[in-house]
Amino acid sequence: MKLKAAFILSFLAYSACTYSQSLSVIIQNGSDKLAANNFTAAESDFANAIRLNDAAAKAYLDKLKKYATLNEYQRSVSDMPDGFVYDHNLAVPYYGHGMSLSGLGKQEEAFADFEKAIAIDPKYAEAYCERGIILISKGTKDKGCMDLRKAKMLKNEKAKGLYDSNACSAMSSAFITLGDAKMTSKDYTGALADYTSAIQLNGDSIQPFIKRAECNVLLKKYDKSIIDYNKALKIKADTVQIFYLRGLAYNAASNWKLAFADFSAVIRLSPNYYDAYMQRAIACEGMENFRSATYDYSEAIRINPKDGQAYYKRGLANQDAKDFSYCKDFKIAASLGVDDAKSLAENCGPPPPKK
Repeated sequence: MKLKAAFILSFLAYSACTYSQSLSVIIQNGSDKLAANNFTAAESDFANAIRLNDAAAKAYLDKLKKYATLNEYQRSVSDMPDGFVYDHNLAVPYYGHGMSLSGLGKQEEAFADFEKAIAIDPKYAEAYCERGIILISKGTKDKGCMDLRKAKMLKNEKAKGLYDSNACSAMSSAFITLGDAKMTSKDYTGALADYTSAIQLNGDSIQPFIKRAECNVLLKKYDKSIIDYNKALKIKADTVQIFYLRGLAYNAASNWKLAFADFSAVIRLSPNYYDAYMQRAIACEGMENFRSATYDYSEAIRINPKDGQAYYKRGLANQDAKDFSYCKDFKIAASLGVDDAKSLAENCGPPPPKK
């Protein structure tokens, strides 16, 4: 029995070695034929490699699919606690087969092979590039450009040249325009999809990130909007607009301290930014720091003394702080046309006598 078991183990080890060697040799032969533009022979070699590779690839993809369904705890106690390990080698036969079919003019079949290669290795730059080329040739330029950009980001030089020559960055603007139209009609979900496409086409621009962030604020998805503002700041740091808009998102989410920090950054960069003082005052009120809120409203009045809203808001802050100067602010605000201040000004009496 021991001798039989040893024989079986020896046979399995030999078979595995033969399989590995055969597969690598077949792939190398196919690659050499591809380089020589012998697409028919290359297709045959890579088809054989896929047959040899099929069981391992299927088991791998099943494991990947299962891993994608696990939550964080399940992943930590699975047999992959450090994350799924992608196996590029399993994807190579499909890529080679796709390139062979592409050389033979069989674009549809090649497309399926490139998709399989990407499914196995989501960082397969060459496969993204070739899939992008096919998509553009079929008239699906937006998705094709997205593939080219992905390949470009993965340092594929061929994709970089094709991305630029196909004016893929310009397509981003078209999606932003579509998103803006949907925002106007209050189709925020549709706008979100368009802004996402704009980012996929040109993630080096701050504009689509800002647009998507503003859309997420309207959908009350504040965490997602903050993520986009952070990405925009990585592209262009110390930007008054982004700090201000992120501050608005923090205020909307009642995250007063971070809102205060962002509006303070705006004021440092632009000391006469009226709206930044108004919004920072709101953050101060959220933290019940009415004295600081009063200071910010006073600065807003300094910048724009004819705007009644700052007087009205300062009056409310002083009222909350038990500072009886609020009557004067309500009366000025009412005289400047703030309707909400009128009744408050009319019912405003003198401060109580000091004891």
